[in-house]
Amino acid sequence: MPSHFRSPAPGNKALLYGLDEDPPLPAKFLAAAQHLLAIFASIATAPLLICLGMGLDAATTSYMISSALIISGVATWVQVHTLGRIGSGLLSVQGTSFTFVGPLIFISQTLADTHTQDEILGVIFGCTLVGALMLMLLSHCLTFLQRVVTTTVTGTAVIMLGLSLVMVTINNLLSEYQRLAEAGQAAWQIAASALGVISVITLLSTRRSPWWRLSSIAIGLGLGCVAAAVAGQLILPVGDRSSDVFYPVPFLYPPAFHWGVFLSLVPIYLVTAAESVGDLTATSNLSRLPVAGNSYWRRIRNGVLGDGFNSLLAAVFCTFPNTTFSQNNGVIRLTGVASRHVGAWLAGMLVLLGFFPVLGSLFMALPKGVLYGATGLMFALVAWSGLQIILNAEPGKRTWLICSLAMAGGLLAAQAPALLPNLSPTLAMLLGFPVSSTTFLAIFLELLIPRSSPEQEASSAS
Repeated sequence: MPSHFRSPAPGNKALLYGLDEDPPLPAKFLAAAQHLLAIFASIATAPLLICLGMGLDAATTSYMISSALIISGVATWVQVHTLGRIGSGLLSVQGTSFTFVGPLIFISQTLADTHTQDEILGVIFGCTLVGALMLMLLSHCLTFLQRVVTTTVTGTAVIMLGLSLVMVTINNLLSEYQRLAEAGQAAWQIAASALGVISVITLLSTRRSPWWRLSSIAIGLGLGCVAAAVAGQLILPVGDRSSDVFYPVPFLYPPAFHWGVFLSLVPIYLVTAAESVGDLTATSNLSRLPVAGNSYWRRIRNGVLGDGFNSLLAAVFCTFPNTTFSQNNGVIRLTGVASRHVGAWLAGMLVLLGFFPVLGSLFMALPKGVLYGATGLMFALVAWSGLQIILNAEPGKRTWLICSLAMAGGLLAAQAPALLPNLSPTLAMLLGFPVSSTTFLAIFLELLIPRSSPEQEASSAS
C-alpha cells in the first residue's frame, strides 16, 4: 500500500481512516479515484442502456448520461455529508440504478403507440418523481418495509429482474447480428466482441487480486474498444465537442402521471429500498459503526430517505433514479478508508466529468458487441446475486415455494395482455412486466403462507 496511507490504529486491523477522520490529500485523492474507477462505467452504462432500449436520439442520450453523472455526484455529496436528516452520513456512493433498466424500457415500448418520445419521457420522469416521494415516506416505515419486503421477496424479485435483463440483452444482440448479416457485413464480429469482453471480465473478476476484480468491467470495456478500433469497428463522434459544457435543465420534459407506469415501478422501488438497507448496513459495519440500536436505525432511515431525495433530484433534472452502489463497499474494504472526506472528492469528480458531454458521446460510441457482452454478464450476475440473497438466509421449503410460485405466476401474468386483449391499458402494463407481477405475488405469498417454527424450518432446510 502507498506510503501516504498510515498504519491501522491498534485494535482496528482493517480501518486506516475512520468516518470522521480527514486523510492527507494524496490518500483522499487516490481513494476517491479508486471509487470512481469502480463505478464510473456502471453510472454511464445504465442510462445508455435505457436510452438505447427506448430508441432515443444521440442528443437526448448524451443529455441523460451527462445529467446522470452530475446528479450522481450531487447525490453522493448529499448521502455522505447529509442535508438535515437526509443522508446516512456514511461513505455511501450513489449512482444510476440498473434495477430500473428493464422496467423503463418495457414502459417506453408499451407507450410507444400512443405517446410521442417527449411525452413518454415526461410520463417516466413524472412517475419516478412520485415514486421518489413514496420512497422518502417509506424511509419512516422501515419496520413495515422489512416485514413485507423480506429476503425471500427481494431475492425472488432480483432473480427475475436479472433473468429478464439477460433476455433483453440477448434479443438486442441477436437483432444487431441480424441487422449486420442483412447488410452483408461480418456479423460474426459482434458475437466475437461480446464473447471476448465476457471472457476478459470473467477472467479479471476471478483473480485473487481485489484490484483486478474491482476494475474488471472498466478494463473489459476498454480492451473491447481497443479490439474494435483495430478491426475498424469503433466509430468515434465526429467533430470536436471537448469545449462544450453541459448543464442539466430542470423539468426539460414536462412531467405527467400514468397509473400503469407508477404501479409497475412501485415494486422496483420496494426492492431497491431493501437493497439499500443491506448496502448501508454493510457500509456501517465496514466503518466500525454499530449495526443495531437506535443510532443504526436512524442512520439507515436517513440513508433510505437520501436515496428517495436523490432520485427526486434525478427526476427533476430528467435522468433516471439513483441508489447506493454496493461495489464501493469493496473499495472501502480494500483501502481501509471510510472517511466521509473522500466522498466529497468523489462527488466533485463525478460532477466535473458530467460537465463535459464529450464523455457521453464516447460512451455512445461503444460497439454494440462490447456493450451487450459486458452488460449481459453484469445482468447474469444480478440474477446470481438474487439467488445468493435467498441462499444466505438458509431457506426452507416455504421460501422455495414462494420463490417458485411467484416466478411462475409472474411469467404467466406476462402473457395476459396477449391472451386477454380487452384488458385495461393500466392492468395490461402492470401484468405485462414479469418483475412487477412477480414481486407483488411474492409479497402476497409472504403474507399469506404461514411461517414454520424454527425447528420445522431447520428440518426442511436440511
